[in-house]
Amino acid sequence: MDIVRTSFFGELVHFASGGRLFQFPDQQPGFKFPIDEVHDPTLSTPESEKDEKLSSKDEESSTGTTRRPEDAETGKDATLVDWYGPDDPENPQNWPFGRKIFVMTQLCLLTVALYMGSSIYTPGVDQLVEDFHISVTVASIPLCVYVFGYGIGQMLFAPLSEVPAIGRNWVYLPTMFIFVILQIPTALSKNIGSLIALRFIAGFFSSPALSNGGASMGDMMAPSFVPYGIAIWAGAAVCGPVLGPLLGGVFAQIKDWRWSFWCLMWISGGAFIVLLFSLPETFGPTVLSRRARRLRKSTGNKELTTKSELEFASVTTSVMIQDNLIRPFIISFLEPGVLMLNIYTGFMYAVLYTWFEAFPIVFVGIHHFNLIQSGLSFCGLMVGCVISCTIYLYLIGHKIIPWLMAGHRPEVLFQIAFFAAPILPVALIFFGWSSTSTVHWIAPIIASGLFLVGGYIVFQVLFNYLGMSYPRYLASVFAGNGLFRSAMAGAFPLFARQLFVKLGPSKFPIGFGSTVLAGIAALLVALPFFFFRAGHLMRARSKYAN
Repeated sequence: MDIVRTSFFGELVHFASGGRLFQFPDQQPGFKFPIDEVHDPTLSTPESEKDEKLSSKDEESSTGTTRRPEDAETGKDATLVDWYGPDDPENPQNWPFGRKIFVMTQLCLLTVALYMGSSIYTPGVDQLVEDFHISVTVASIPLCVYVFGYGIGQMLFAPLSEVPAIGRNWVYLPTMFIFVILQIPTALSKNIGSLIALRFIAGFFSSPALSNGGASMGDMMAPSFVPYGIAIWAGAAVCGPVLGPLLGGVFAQIKDWRWSFWCLMWISGGAFIVLLFSLPETFGPTVLSRRARRLRKSTGNKELTTKSELEFASVTTSVMIQDNLIRPFIISFLEPGVLMLNIYTGFMYAVLYTWFEAFPIVFVGIHHFNLIQSGLSFCGLMVGCVISCTIYLYLIGHKIIPWLMAGHRPEVLFQIAFFAAPILPVALIFFGWSSTSTVHWIAPIIASGLFLVGGYIVFQVLFNYLGMSYPRYLASVFAGNGLFRSAMAGAFPLFARQLFVKLGPSKFPIGFGSTVLAGIAALLVALPFFFFRAGHLMRARSKYAN
């Protein structure tokens, strides 16, 4: 009952019933607040000012609230609602370990269900070409615009989820419902124009899983455990696009390409139902905002509020536009360190989406796989993801955390990339020149898995370094990085087939094309060594870095 009460469904029922159904403990008759005092962090002052501040501070009530002096913005007294002590069970940080694992599993399910949508139709591209009488390049546009869509969508939904009155679930669930419904007209598309438009909109509404999934992990985990949660969630984000061709290949062969979208509707719809009834709100300020709303109703005190609500009320529209729309572009393009790392992460992301064009050339064109077998060829990427995630989880506990606790600079993380980064060009060369009829089909599959082993670890290192180096502007840095990655990943499939087919040679159809990508990857290997030596100097010259 507690799980359902704190879910999106429980919140709706609670609101619609006027608080009579799915009541919280503080709404029950005779409820006694577990503590007598809640400290207001906004009143933390230097020792020299404590006496003066304490003389103006009202006495704390026994209702888990704290009186504060007159608010400078409104001219009214405000009473801050806070947690009922350090062990408040409603605080996501205090949830039992089993519940955190349960929520983490749901977030991974959400991510996989939405991100397999990017690539699920790719095995049926030839059928799409035949039905709509278009070129293969045009048939790739629905993949590209989907990726563009979730790159743009996160610029809106990431900041929206941090509004105390909204939170994570009011972004996750409504957008997911729209995504599920959109699969119906997508499957029934009559021309390529409508398919492209619907795919862009679907990508836009799938973006909250990408933009907010890591944040949800941080909502409920202690700082020392956040890297573990994000690493596992990132693995799910990789497996989503990889699972897409596997399922899409089955339905494209048995039925046609339209059934890929029916399949996506069933999977995302099933995930929506699970999350609707069991995914709790994880954003602490939103949990407190709802508590304040309940207390305002039960006590009649309209001045009850939370620290986050006060802070948000003081933010102007111009500041929100600056923080959420303008600053990500400024930092991404004018901050040299961020720009270089964005290019690196974007390139790795782009190679993954380039392979949605390369795999059919290799496994259907060369090895004569059917569509189901071609989809199974992506399993090498999933195996590589599992291996790399396991390695990285080990490194977190045995290398990364000890390094940081010892006081090392964030640049120490790049020592891990010293070994992972060279794997990328090697894997690309291996993939390109083993893709021929005289070499067993398992060789390019192994190469693809090897690429993901190196790529996943490098990506985690770069992502964590950005977070540690720019903590004051974390949302802007990650939003810009997400948009950059999506732009590169969405653009590469448009010229991928020409890159492989035109360069040849005929015996090795993707040999020279893969060599071009390997050359770029080889140049980027220098970045971890450069940042290890000079990263702290770049941060020292930056007005945004820590």
